[in-house]
Amino acid sequence: MYISSTEVTIARTETLLRPLVFVVVSIAVAIPSYLLYREYEKRQSTSLKVRKTTILKIFAGAYAVIYFLGTLRCIARFDLFASSELFPGTEMTLFIVGIIVVCGFLSSLGLGALCRSGVIFTFLVVAVTGFVMVSLSDEINVLNFTPLFIDGPWDFISDSLLLCVQATEIGAIILFLPEISGNVKRHFLIWLILSALSFVAIFFFVIGSLGAFADTQLFPTYSSVTLADFGTLERIDALETSIWIFCVVEKISFYILIVTRALSYIFEKAPAKYIRTAICTALSIILAFVSGNVKRFSFMSDIRLVSTMYILVALVIPTLIFLYMKKVKPYENTHENN
Repeated sequence: MYISSTEVTIARTETLLRPLVFVVVSIAVAIPSYLLYREYEKRQSTSLKVRKTTILKIFAGAYAVIYFLGTLRCIARFDLFASSELFPGTEMTLFIVGIIVVCGFLSSLGLGALCRSGVIFTFLVVAVTGFVMVSLSDEINVLNFTPLFIDGPWDFISDSLLLCVQATEIGAIILFLPEISGNVKRHFLIWLILSALSFVAIFFFVIGSLGAFADTQLFPTYSSVTLADFGTLERIDALETSIWIFCVVEKISFYILIVTRALSYIFEKAPAKYIRTAICTALSIILAFVSGNVKRFSFMSDIRLVSTMYILVALVIPTLIFLYMKKVKPYENTHENN
């Protein structure tokens, strides 16, 4: 559901290189989280645990606020897509509320359930998107691809960085380390590479099928999909859209889980998991409809807000937590001395 804007162009060949910048930047900003991961592994091999100090609770509060804003941003983006592309002129309140309730229920099932559903959703998204791309192959026009860096490298750099700051999920890794098994580094790199390849494929078909027309569309990817047909199937966009909704449900559910996890760390006597999830879901529903969808999306997608959220959760806060762990050492023994 990539949304075009006047500040960022998509109809240039160098757009295909943006995912490479995404990989490099993501690896760089993940270094503090990796150092925290190593610190966590050291604690696992000893009888020490980290005390819930005031400083760490403040950091957890920052995570809760930032990812709650991320939840509202996802809702606003999907609301705008549904009301402008799927059902123009239709009141989408009940539909959006239903989506949020489903997300709240899914997040209450925990990280394991989200992981299992994520595997299923990923398979469906890749399969259907691949089918759509094959259907779009006849619409590709090589003349739509411009010479590389025709307007210089600076627009490419800024556009690439704007793509990178969308991935605030990177900062959530440290919240779930106790529940993550296997080689985290390897799986993180696999996720980056597969994400980059997916971006390249999607951008290729959008540019190839729409050309400069892509920059005039609010949702250029959706506009490109509407051109696809396969034999008697002339509304493949409906199939693709239904699969995209799975992605929206997965992402909002994950964000709600992050918020509830952070809140449980702050409050010693936090309410039960289902109550925390219900409260977060209800707040999302209430705040999601304070204003009209376009106005709400305009605020939540302000590049200054999005960039600040990304820098804080992916780089600044993990760095501060790591430095705090190394300098202050807020550890305590989990066993009584004999």
